[in-house]
Amino acid sequence: MSSILLFGAGQLGSRYLQGLVTSKSELEITVVDPSVESLEIARSRWVEAGGDESSHQVRWLESLPSNLQRVDIALILTSSKGRADLIDAIAKSIDVRYWVLEKVLAQSSEELKAIQSALVRCEGAWVNTPRRMMSWHQSLKIAFASHGPLEVSYSGGLWGLACNSIHFIDLVAWWSGESLVSVDTSGLDYHWYKSKRAGYFEITGELVAHFLGGTSLRLSSKDAQAQPIQVALSDGLVWEIVESAGTAHSSSGEQLDGRIEFQSKLSGRLVDDILQNGACDLPSLSESSKMHTIFLDAMLEHWNLSQNRNDGRVPIT
Repeated sequence: MSSILLFGAGQLGSRYLQGLVTSKSELEITVVDPSVESLEIARSRWVEAGGDESSHQVRWLESLPSNLQRVDIALILTSSKGRADLIDAIAKSIDVRYWVLEKVLAQSSEELKAIQSALVRCEGAWVNTPRRMMSWHQSLKIAFASHGPLEVSYSGGLWGLACNSIHFIDLVAWWSGESLVSVDTSGLDYHWYKSKRAGYFEITGELVAHFLGGTSLRLSSKDAQAQPIQVALSDGLVWEIVESAGTAHSSSGEQLDGRIEFQSKLSGRLVDDILQNGACDLPSLSESSKMHTIFLDAMLEHWNLSQNRNDGRVPIT
């Protein structure tokens, strides 16, 4: 059996777990979360997805077991605060072949360096910005190929710009094949508001990302109705994408519909890809860390400027 460590069985972690039910590999899964309540919810969702009828084996623990010496894949699904220390502790006590890490990876570029240092000897590590895995977005990437630079914009309501921008930054980097070079936070508001998760903050306003080949991404969060994702191509065509409805159409009348796939539908395939091929469609830790570094440095600078502070970490998750 292949050994899986799933650390962090909260809302997202429990959905990962449901997805593992569909894995074609036989899995021995160790689920760790210090919250008994989270473990119980995860257990119920595992049962709901048919996990008890599968060939997989699961154990539910509040802390890392001392007898866990080697795992094939570690899924680190905790919040960003303290993740670097957690990864370092796991890497020092367990021989892990492959890692999948949740975003936002960390709260500072220094923590990013610590994560990379801790995982330098593993066989592979990836970051879960999962639109790259979705067949719909893969089709859109093909449609946009050779039509860059792109001008991409998205204006949503209170959609969590601070914690979710990295999803769009990664998506546009992948669509365009261009590296992120800068993030402009001058259009963000100065007021940060408390996130749903205690100890974390969110922000409204506008953020602009610039990429090496001239592609740009404009993200806006304000108390208004969400607008479609707009992608302007260099030949004058404009695509409008409504992810919630699964629709995408161009100004020339071309239609390319699809759907956003939930994590509970992705993680089984993700784990199988890694176990069978030593690879997956997610961005590598190295690739994602470069984007995270630019993003986190810009957000931390804005946090300190707007709060009149000199913190070393930006409290986003």
